[in-house]
Amino acid sequence: MSNELHINAASGKTIYIVRFNEAGEVARSDGTVFENWGTSGHDADDYDVSASEVGSSGHYVADFDSSNNIAGVRKYFWRAHDQAGANPADSDPVVESSEIIWAGNGELTAKKILANKAVQNKSTGAIDYYDDDGQTVILTHTPTDVESSITRTPS
Repeated sequence: MSNELHINAASGKTIYIVRFNEAGEVARSDGTVFENWGTSGHDADDYDVSASEVGSSGHYVADFDSSNNIAGVRKYFWRAHDQAGANPADSDPVVESSEIIWAGNGELTAKKILANKAVQNKSTGAIDYYDDDGQTVILTHTPTDVESSITRTPS
């Protein structure tokens, strides 16, 4: 997938994003690891993923998964920064931030779950939800019944 992230800022800016996992660790832009900000002297220039402006609209797009360390159905967070100098810097202002539920090969959305194929295994009760291709399972959950509640456990 590409251009999953959409950022609105003034036209002509140099916008980049940084990505975080739920533990608050930042993803290195070279795709190697998540780490605490500043590990081994790393700074914004080691974590940035560039965004591109669409025409001169002030609308920027960026790829969320530009590395191989973003995988599985997990929640991640991202921040878009306005690069003030020649290179990304820790002091660059944040222009937007949000979260994304990543399904390993794209964003997991309610539309994707509701509009695509879902198959329930009648023996186990597990329901597999499929990606747009109809082949790739992006989410599995298993409802369980007890007297007064139903629990769904994402896996």
